[in-house]
Amino acid sequence: MIALIGLIMFVVSSYLALSKKMHLMVPFIVVPVIASMFCGFSFTETMEFAAGGVNGVFNTVLLCVFAVLYFSVLSETGMFDIMVSRLVGVTKGNIYIVMIVTILVGFIGHLDGAYNTTYLITIPALAPLYKKLNIDRRCLVLLVSLAAAPMTAMAWAQPAKLTVFDASIDPVLMTNSQLPIIGIMLALAIAYAVGCGQYYSKRNARELAAMKASFESGEGAKGVDFSGNPLARPQLFWINFLLFAVSLGCFVFLTQVKTYLLFMLFSAAALLINYHKQSEQNQIVRKYSSTMLAPGILFMGIGVMVGILNGTGMVTAMVDVVLSVVPESMARYTHVLYKILVLPLEIFIPYQAFQSMNPLLLGIGAGCGLTAYQVLTVQCITYLNPCSPLVAANNLACELAEVDIIKQVKYSVVPCLAFNTISALLCVIFRLA
Repeated sequence: MIALIGLIMFVVSSYLALSKKMHLMVPFIVVPVIASMFCGFSFTETMEFAAGGVNGVFNTVLLCVFAVLYFSVLSETGMFDIMVSRLVGVTKGNIYIVMIVTILVGFIGHLDGAYNTTYLITIPALAPLYKKLNIDRRCLVLLVSLAAAPMTAMAWAQPAKLTVFDASIDPVLMTNSQLPIIGIMLALAIAYAVGCGQYYSKRNARELAAMKASFESGEGAKGVDFSGNPLARPQLFWINFLLFAVSLGCFVFLTQVKTYLLFMLFSAAALLINYHKQSEQNQIVRKYSSTMLAPGILFMGIGVMVGILNGTGMVTAMVDVVLSVVPESMARYTHVLYKILVLPLEIFIPYQAFQSMNPLLLGIGAGCGLTAYQVLTVQCITYLNPCSPLVAANNLACELAEVDIIKQVKYSVVPCLAFNTISALLCVIFRLA
């Protein structure tokens, strides 16, 4: 009976998430509470389960809040804009360099783990170049997406979301274990970009010749205009870049220190270095406060669901049912098959509907002797969101690139599915899954 109630809870939560009639935290909180009481637990017991779940996600909430603040401050100073501008200047009309720079810009731009920020940083800077070279801007959006996807494995991005479902996981350790895969997937993205360059070098020879001529005459090199941004600090670029480089080193190697504490420290340092007036610091914090709090509120809602799932025994009951039906040899790779065969449905179904499946996958993995790291690591790098018309960031990207979202999905779906499958298989090869 408990397994049946758990299944109904998943279905109802997913339906309400898909309906878009309420904030996602509502089905993640209300439905599990009702399900727990149907299982025979009192309201007080249910709230104790929920409290345990919220406590388990608290570190993740802090991590996301201060990660958003830190990267937002650096973005406000114009540091990323200058980096992108200089990378564009390096191309000088060489089609292969244009394609590789697109990958590098997307890779760097996705350091904060947010596709909205990545597209806002990269596409407006590169779209004019693609127009001049008469390159299909769907290619621009796809290349940026392929470059950004490996960065979802950063500790403050996808792993942070996954650790919501198991508080024992250290997102930094999970990221470090995937560094070889991140490198391979980046190399594959560069190889794909070079292939695109080969195609357009023959097709757009006239435009390429004109672009090279403009750079040779000095007309192609332009700086970044910060006249409309009084909070920009281009004069402090190298200081901010040094802070940025040091912070990345700390995030990767200081695994014995809570990552959210490092983000708090570097956020404060970035504010102090760039903004000496309290009014300016307050302006920055207020500007990004909603962006900072939004994921935290959702994570705490997920924490309630996870706490109730574990406290009531729903996960255990559903896992027992699954394991009694699926052969153990197949169950061992349930999480891998889930990523390859089930997660592609995100193209048609909002990815939020799949978030409640992780506790079930963790339970199946535990039943097969797998650690939480092995179950969740395979999901860290995903290439599916960028080719879904149901993701707000993708609509933003297409708007910025001036392309039709449906045409973009058709253009992106095959390479995205291929990259998604390769990343899953690499996790198996490297024994991370």
